[in-house]
Amino acid sequence: MREVLPARPAPPVLRVVPAPRTDPAAAGPDWDDAPEPPRRSRYVQGQLAVDFRSGADDAFFGPQATSTADLPDPVPWARRMIQALLEAYDGVRSPDQLSRWVVPEIRQRASRRGLLARRRGRRTARPPVVRSVHPCFPADGVCEISAVVWADGRVRALALRMSGVDGRWLVTAWELG
Repeated sequence: MREVLPARPAPPVLRVVPAPRTDPAAAGPDWDDAPEPPRRSRYVQGQLAVDFRSGADDAFFGPQATSTADLPDPVPWARRMIQALLEAYDGVRSPDQLSRWVVPEIRQRASRRGLLARRRGRRTARPPVVRSVHPCFPADGVCEISAVVWADGRVRALALRMSGVDGRWLVTAWELG
């Protein structure tokens, strides 16, 4: 014969309750128990918004200004850079190739324009041509270039500003008319 075991009682039901608050009461007129509502952000979830352009750059390890005398000749350098940027605008060259020599805003603009040009399928048979380059030196380590270019079947004016940073020219402003 089998032995009958006594029935076990059912386990108690688990309840989740908040932990008791042990913090002392807040004192002062500007303290509030209610949490602050979350602020609406203009950034998309999954992206970290970091601005590296602040003035908090390290003076020793950060970007170093370079004198004009320590930089390469600006006219041939600007001619090649204008040619490369115009090719990026036409969608023929990857704008990522220019990352070292242009600020991020200009590279992003070239990337958008190149993407639109590739979507349209509009590629001219002739590459853009830099007709003339005219330098101006408003300060040491700064060169402003005005140029005449032939692109998209028409002659256009172009202005750019280059700054000497870490022993090389860096395009910091670009306007294509």
